[in-house]
Amino acid sequence: MNGDVKTKVRANGLRYESKSAGTEFPGPYGGTMSCFVCGRHVPRTRLVAFRMATGLQYRCKDGC
Repeated sequence: MNGDVKTKVRANGLRYESKSAGTEFPGPYGGTMSCFVCGRHVPRTRLVAFRMATGLQYRCKDGC
């Protein structure tokens, strides 16, 4: 996460005082997916699909 995020719990229960806009996952629609095995977010080009009972899942191409 960015170092410029400052948080403080206010009396009304809101936490964020200031937070940078946008997402930490760059690219169109985030451009990343999480690996089914290790859970890391990596670009979709570095994932390979495999079939499970529930459908297609994605894991790291080069291993986790």
